[in-house]
Amino acid sequence: MLAPLWFLSAALVLTGPDGDDSQGRRPANEFEVDAVIVKLHQIEVAAEEAGVITELNVQEGAEVKKDDKLAQISDSKVQAAKRVAQAELEVALAEATNDISVRFAAAAAKVAEYDYEAHRVANVKAPGSTPEAEMKKLLLQAHKGNLETEKAQLELDVAKLTAKAKQAAVEAADEDILRRLVLARTDALVTEVHRRVGEWVNPGDPILKIVRMNKVRVEGTLEFSDVSPMQVVDRPVTVSVTLTRKRTVELPGKIVFVAPKLIHGKYHIIAEVENREERGAWVLLDGMTPRMTVDAGVAAEKVKTPRR
Repeated sequence: MLAPLWFLSAALVLTGPDGDDSQGRRPANEFEVDAVIVKLHQIEVAAEEAGVITELNVQEGAEVKKDDKLAQISDSKVQAAKRVAQAELEVALAEATNDISVRFAAAAAKVAEYDYEAHRVANVKAPGSTPEAEMKKLLLQAHKGNLETEKAQLELDVAKLTAKAKQAAVEAADEDILRRLVLARTDALVTEVHRRVGEWVNPGDPILKIVRMNKVRVEGTLEFSDVSPMQVVDRPVTVSVTLTRKRTVELPGKIVFVAPKLIHGKYHIIAEVENREERGAWVLLDGMTPRMTVDAGVAAEKVKTPRR
C-alpha cells in the first residue's frame, strides 16, 4: 500500500539530501570547538640601538601598516660614518676601474722585449756589435717589464677587493641607520606608548606596544573521540560572534596548530582568523569567547575493534 502524500512531504522536510535533518543539526563533517577564546598577538616594539628618541609618529589607538615609520632614534653619528664610507668607496672604485698602470707596464715590457730582440738579431749578423754585458742588461730590462706588468695587475686586483670592502662598509652603515629607524613589522593597532621624544633608550628598551588586529588567534579544544587531529590539520574554520541586537557575524579562518598531546581526551587547536573592522571597531577582541566550528572535510568514522 502506498504511503499518503502528506507523510512523504513531511519526510522530505525533515531530511536533507545528505541525510542531515533540517532542524539545526550540523553537517557530519562539521565539529564544534570547546573552550574557545580569542587571543590577540601583542608585539613589544623595542629599540635596537642606544640613543635619544628624536621622532615619535604614533599615539595609542593609531592603526599602522607594515613598514610605517613609528619612531626615530638619533642617527647623526652613523649618518656621518656613512658619508665617510661612501667617499672612501668612490675613491676605491676610481682606483679599481683605472687600468692605466697595467696598460703602460705592458707597453713598456713590449718595448724592452723589442729592444732586446733587435740587438740579438744585430749580433747574429755582426757578432760582437753589442757586448755581452749590454745584452744581459737588455734581457734583464725585458724581464723587468713583464714583472712590472704583473705588479700593476696585482695592484688593480687589490684595488677591486678594496672597493668591495668599502662597499661592505657602506652597507654596514646603512644597516646601522636602519636599526635606528623603528618600523611596524605588520599591520597593527598601537595600544601603548612607553616613551616620549627626547628620552634615552638602550637596546631592548620597549618603545611601544602594537597588536595585530586583521588576523587573530582563536584557540580551543576538540574531543578526540569526535574527530582525530589528522582530520583537522590545515582545515577551515568558521567563527561566529553575536553582536549587539543579536546580530551574528561569521568570520573565516584556518587551523594553524594542533597540539601533539591529549588532556582528558581533548587536544588543543589554534586557528588564524580573518578579523573584520566595522564602523571603526574590530569585531573580534582579545578575551572574547565566540563559537567556532571546524570543517573536517570528511565525516568522522568510528574505529571498530576487529573481532578475534
